[in-house]
Order: sequence, then C-alpha cells, then structure tokens
Amino acid sequence: MRARPLPALALLALFVSTAHCYKGGFGALGTAACPELSGNVDALHARISADARANAKVRAFVQASKDLGAVAAQIEAEAATACRRMGTDIGMSPAELAPRSGPGGDAQGACEALAARVDALARQNVWIRASVTPPRCEMSAQASAVCQGSCSAELDPGEIVARCDPGKLSGYCQGRCAGRCDGRCTGRCQGTCSAVDAQGNCIGTCAGACTGTCDATCHARCEGTWQAPRCEGYVRPPSADAECDAACRAHADVNATCTPAAVAVQTGAATDVGARLAATMRANLPLLIHAEAALGKRLLYDVQVVGQVGAQLPKIVGDAGAHALACIAAATDVTARASMSIRVSVQASASVTGKVGAGG
Repeated sequence: MRARPLPALALLALFVSTAHCYKGGFGALGTAACPELSGNVDALHARISADARANAKVRAFVQASKDLGAVAAQIEAEAATACRRMGTDIGMSPAELAPRSGPGGDAQGACEALAARVDALARQNVWIRASVTPPRCEMSAQASAVCQGSCSAELDPGEIVARCDPGKLSGYCQGRCAGRCDGRCTGRCQGTCSAVDAQGNCIGTCAGACTGTCDATCHARCEGTWQAPRCEGYVRPPSADAECDAACRAHADVNATCTPAAVAVQTGAATDVGARLAATMRANLPLLIHAEAALGKRLLYDVQVVGQVGAQLPKIVGDAGAHALACIAAATDVTARASMSIRVSVQASASVTGKVGAGG
C-alpha cells in the first residue's frame, strides 16, 4: 500500500521543525531544499511553483530573504572589523575582542569589549567626542522595477495592462497601434517612413509615431487588444499583492546606494593612548556607522515586514507544491536569523558610537 502524501501545511511544519534541529541554521539543508536561496541562483526568475501567482509571490519572498541574510552577514562583518581594528590599535588582545556565540556574535564580542574599554579610558579622562555627518541612502529604483516586473510577468495580460501607466505599455497590438512601432508600420507615420504607397501611407519602418497596424512591438497605446503586453516602467502593485510589494521594497532597500559618513574627532587628553584612540576612531568609525546606520537601522523595518510575509505566505499561496513550501520554510528561517543578527549587530555598534557621541 502506497503512503499518502502529507498535506501542504503538514509538510511545511515538518520541514521547519526538522530544520531547527540543526544548530547552524539551514545552511546546506536550506539550499538543498530550496536551491533558489543559494548565491548563484536568480530567485526572481526561478520556477518555484507551477501556480503562476504563487510562484511570483514565493520567488520575491525568497529573494528578499536571501538579500537580508547576506546583508545581515555584511553588517556583522563590518561592525566586527571596525571594532576589532579600533581595539587592537589601543592595545586590546585578540582574546578580549573574541566573538560570542549566536547571530551577530562576532560584532557583539568585539564592539561591546571595545565600548567597555572606551568607557574605562573616559574615567581616566581620556575621552573622545565625534562629530558625524550621517550617511544618506537612496533606494534602488532599478532593483525595485526588476522585482516588481518578476511579480507581474506571469499575471494575466489584462492585469498588466490595468496596472501599468498607459504610456509605458508595449507588446503586440491586435488592432491599431498609436505609438512607436519596432517593425513595419502600415498607416500614418508622424516622422520619417522608409517606404510609402501611392496614397502616401507608410508601409515601411517609421522613425516616429505610427498610427496604424504594426507587425512587431507596439509601444505606448493600442486601439484594440494587447497581445503579450509588458510594462516598461514601474508596475503599480494592488493591495492584493502586498506580499510582492513588501518583498520588493526590501530587495530595493538592500540594494540602495549610500554616501559614506564623514567623521571629525576630538580628544580630551594629550596622551599616547588618547592620540591612538582618536586616530583609530577617525579611520574606523565611518565603517562602523555604515554598518549601524546605513545598513542596520535602515533595514530593521524591512526585515520585520518580510518576516510577517513569510508567516502568512503558506496560507495565502495554498497548495503551491512541496518545493514552494520548502522554500517558504527555509527563507522564513533565513529571515528570522537575519533579523536577530541585525538587531544584535546594531546594538553592539551603538554601544561604541554612543560612547563617543556618534550614535544616531
């Protein structure tokens, strides 16, 4: 007698409970169950579920989780590196700056030890005051558009048409094209036409706007029915696609560009250790502030929202298939660990920046 397959939600629960038996998190287990979480796979264009709507939501969530996992590791590494350099420069030993266990432990071990040493020096009248111009970050519009496009690519054509700015639509037009035609325009050309008939109508390539039939891609407006429409700009997400919107915002925030922090440092003691402390703060505080402010604090809301998406997705996508549910479980675990790591790293960084007046 063949065993009956587990229901989708039971499979998800089993996968999560099994995964948490491993001390190191998902690791190889997560990428084996969901290869889209590995670094060499483009999750945004992966086929995770045969159901188009579920596939769009799950792959955007997997990509956002993967992004947050990677940036959490970057935040921890930057904070630990900056604190370890500063501690070493003022005479602290590797043992004093050693990592602690758990997510964010590398930053926590180095930065909290450094903060304690800076506090001890302040009690000896060796104090530091930093004046900081904080980093400014701009979300990546390109990353947002690519992610939103991956969410919309498999929607019904009518939904794409309804959710795209009319001037940004393109595709094949079953009817009259009223815009740029990438192929042969038969009709009126507002521009230069490569060939015309006896009545002066365009029957060739139109370098301008075509009003008539177009045998290739029509851009901007179709007086008829779009075939294989696509949106060349931002696809407005409806409230029903809140999961895609949240995941894509996180993806765009992770890929933001940030200006570096500018730091000026003053010291209150003309001693050797005071001079070394001031010099190392000038050199390494910008990296620590980048980890704390440009990455960590800025992404705390995103990681919270993506975590909420992961909790809701199994109920939203229904029977999306075993692979999709395994990916949801693995990515949910990645997001939870990223959230913990970011919070610990930010708190550890702030223990140092707050001591010298550079905390935001």
